[in-house]
Amino acid sequence: MIPIVIGHKQVTQGVLDDTETWTYEVVRAHVTEVNGAQVQTNLFGKQFNMTWVARIHGNVKADSVSFMQNGVPDDKLEKMKVIQVRKHATRTDIYFSSDMEVNANGLE
Repeated sequence: MIPIVIGHKQVTQGVLDDTETWTYEVVRAHVTEVNGAQVQTNLFGKQFNMTWVARIHGNVKADSVSFMQNGVPDDKLEKMKVIQVRKHATRTDIYFSSDMEVNANGLE
């Protein structure tokens, strides 16, 4: 179990522009890398260069996931995209990625 930072985004609609406000929560999670193109295709229907699953005890919502770094404030950490959230009886599984989707042009 490692500590990770869950980001929550709140969008406030304005007259001219919408503004985003982020809040952060540190949770302990069992984080596992999701390896293999076929596994990713089966889970998400597409492939990414690097993905993880964070298994967190309880009911959790997330708009982003970040790995903690000493001396770096939560709002300066790399926000990784949440691909999918699966809720179970006693835990939440959050699948997230640090990069964009891989397409046929990106494969060599």
